[in-house]
Amino acid sequence: MHPSPQAPASERIQVGRPQRVLLVVDPPALAERMAEVIASLPRLQLAGAFSTAQDAMEWTVWDRAGWHFAFVDLNLTDGGTQPLVQRLLSAPRPGTVVALGAHLWQEIRQDCARMGVYHLLEKGDLVAFRGFLEEQVR
Repeated sequence: MHPSPQAPASERIQVGRPQRVLLVVDPPALAERMAEVIASLPRLQLAGAFSTAQDAMEWTVWDRAGWHFAFVDLNLTDGGTQPLVQRLLSAPRPGTVVALGAHLWQEIRQDCARMGVYHLLEKGDLVAFRGFLEEQVR
Protein backbone atom coordinates (compact mmCIF):
# COMPACT_ATOMS: atom_id res chain seq x y z
CA MET A 1 0.00 0.00 0.00
CA HIS A 2 1.35 3.45 -0.88
CA PRO A 3 1.29 6.34 1.61
CA SER A 4 -1.20 9.10 0.93
CA PRO A 5 0.18 12.32 -0.63
CA GLN A 6 0.00 14.10 2.75
CA ALA A 7 1.79 11.38 4.72
CA PRO A 8 5.57 11.41 5.06
CA ALA A 9 7.31 8.74 3.00
CA SER A 10 8.04 6.47 5.93
CA GLU A 11 7.52 2.79 6.46
CA ARG A 12 6.38 3.63 10.01
CA ILE A 13 3.28 5.45 8.71
CA GLN A 14 0.77 3.06 7.22
CA VAL A 15 -2.51 4.19 5.75
CA GLY A 16 -5.39 3.32 8.03
CA ARG A 17 -3.27 2.64 11.10
CA PRO A 18 -3.17 5.07 14.02
CA GLN A 19 -0.04 7.06 14.67
CA ARG A 20 1.29 6.41 18.16
CA VAL A 21 2.13 9.24 20.54
CA LEU A 22 4.44 8.90 23.54
CA LEU A 23 4.19 11.39 26.42
CA VAL A 24 6.94 11.93 28.97
CA VAL A 25 5.59 14.85 30.96
CA ASP A 26 5.57 16.00 34.57
CA PRO A 27 3.18 16.70 36.29
CA PRO A 28 0.94 13.71 35.60
CA ALA A 29 -2.14 15.97 35.53
CA LEU A 30 -0.75 17.71 32.43
CA ALA A 31 -0.01 14.34 30.82
CA GLU A 32 -3.65 13.36 31.43
CA ARG A 33 -4.89 16.52 29.67
CA MET A 34 -2.53 15.85 26.76
CA ALA A 35 -3.77 12.24 26.58
CA GLU A 36 -7.33 13.58 26.34
CA VAL A 37 -6.29 15.71 23.36
CA ILE A 38 -4.74 12.66 21.69
CA ALA A 39 -7.88 10.60 22.30
CA SER A 40 -10.02 13.33 20.72
CA LEU A 41 -8.11 13.26 17.43
CA PRO A 42 -8.75 10.60 14.80
CA ARG A 43 -5.81 8.49 13.61
CA LEU A 44 -3.86 8.99 16.85
CA GLN A 45 -3.25 6.52 19.66
CA LEU A 46 -1.52 6.98 23.00
CA ALA A 47 1.57 4.76 23.01
CA GLY A 48 2.43 5.48 26.64
CA ALA A 49 2.44 8.24 29.25
CA PHE A 50 5.17 8.62 31.85
CA SER A 51 6.22 11.30 34.33
CA THR A 52 9.87 10.23 34.63
CA ALA A 53 12.60 9.55 32.12
CA GLN A 54 13.45 6.30 33.93
CA ASP A 55 9.95 4.89 33.45
CA ALA A 56 9.99 5.88 29.77
CA MET A 57 13.45 4.32 29.29
CA GLU A 58 12.18 1.03 30.74
CA TRP A 59 9.18 1.20 28.39
CA THR A 60 11.46 1.55 25.35
CA VAL A 61 13.09 -1.78 26.24
CA TRP A 62 9.81 -3.69 26.13
CA ASP A 63 7.67 -1.81 23.62
CA ARG A 64 7.62 -3.40 20.17
CA ALA A 65 4.92 -1.30 18.49
CA GLY A 66 7.07 1.85 18.37
CA TRP A 67 5.98 5.47 18.31
CA HIS A 68 5.59 8.22 15.74
CA PHE A 69 5.76 11.29 18.01
CA ALA A 70 7.36 11.59 21.44
CA PHE A 71 6.68 14.68 23.53
CA VAL A 72 9.42 15.00 26.14
CA ASP A 73 9.44 17.47 29.03
CA LEU A 74 12.80 19.27 29.23
CA ASN A 75 12.46 19.66 33.01
CA LEU A 76 11.71 16.17 34.26
CA THR A 77 12.18 15.85 38.02
CA ASP A 78 14.53 12.88 37.64
CA GLY A 79 16.80 14.90 35.33
CA GLY A 80 16.97 12.21 32.68
CA THR A 81 15.74 14.17 29.68
CA GLN A 82 18.95 14.08 27.63
CA PRO A 83 19.65 10.34 28.02
CA LEU A 84 15.99 9.62 27.21
CA VAL A 85 16.12 11.73 24.04
CA GLN A 86 19.31 9.93 23.01
CA ARG A 87 17.62 6.56 23.58
CA LEU A 88 14.54 7.58 21.61
CA LEU A 89 16.55 8.93 18.68
CA SER A 90 18.79 5.85 18.59
CA ALA A 91 15.84 3.52 18.00
CA PRO A 92 16.07 1.55 14.73
CA ARG A 93 13.25 3.62 13.22
CA PRO A 94 12.82 6.68 15.43
CA GLY A 95 9.81 8.93 15.17
CA THR A 96 9.76 12.67 15.76
CA VAL A 97 10.81 13.96 19.18
CA VAL A 98 9.15 17.19 20.32
CA ALA A 99 10.58 19.00 23.33
CA LEU A 100 8.30 20.67 25.86
CA GLY A 101 9.97 23.65 27.51
CA ALA A 102 9.01 26.36 29.97
CA HIS A 103 10.02 28.95 27.38
CA LEU A 104 10.69 29.11 23.65
CA TRP A 105 13.89 31.12 24.01
CA GLN A 106 16.67 30.85 21.42
CA GLU A 107 19.02 29.27 23.99
CA ILE A 108 16.54 26.49 24.66
CA ARG A 109 16.08 25.92 20.91
CA GLN A 110 19.86 25.65 20.52
CA ASP A 111 20.09 23.15 23.40
CA CYS A 112 17.35 21.08 21.76
CA ALA A 113 19.11 21.18 18.39
CA ARG A 114 22.31 19.90 20.03
CA MET A 115 20.28 16.90 21.25
CA GLY A 116 18.85 16.37 17.76
CA VAL A 117 15.40 17.76 18.59
CA TYR A 118 14.07 20.34 16.15
CA HIS A 119 10.53 20.84 17.44
CA LEU A 120 9.85 22.80 20.63
CA LEU A 121 6.48 23.59 22.17
CA GLU A 122 5.74 25.54 25.31
CA LYS A 123 4.90 23.12 28.11
CA GLY A 124 1.25 23.37 29.05
CA ASP A 125 0.16 25.05 25.80
CA LEU A 126 -2.53 22.55 24.85
CA VAL A 127 -3.66 24.64 21.88
CA ALA A 128 -0.17 24.47 20.33
CA PHE A 129 0.04 20.75 21.20
CA ARG A 130 -3.27 20.05 19.49
CA GLY A 131 -2.30 22.19 16.50
CA PHE A 132 0.98 20.32 16.07
CA LEU A 133 -0.78 16.95 16.12
CA GLU A 134 -3.54 18.08 13.75
CA GLU A 135 -0.90 19.27 11.29
CA GLN A 136 0.88 15.91 11.44
CA VAL A 137 -2.18 13.76 10.75
CA ARG A 138 -3.61 15.83 7.91
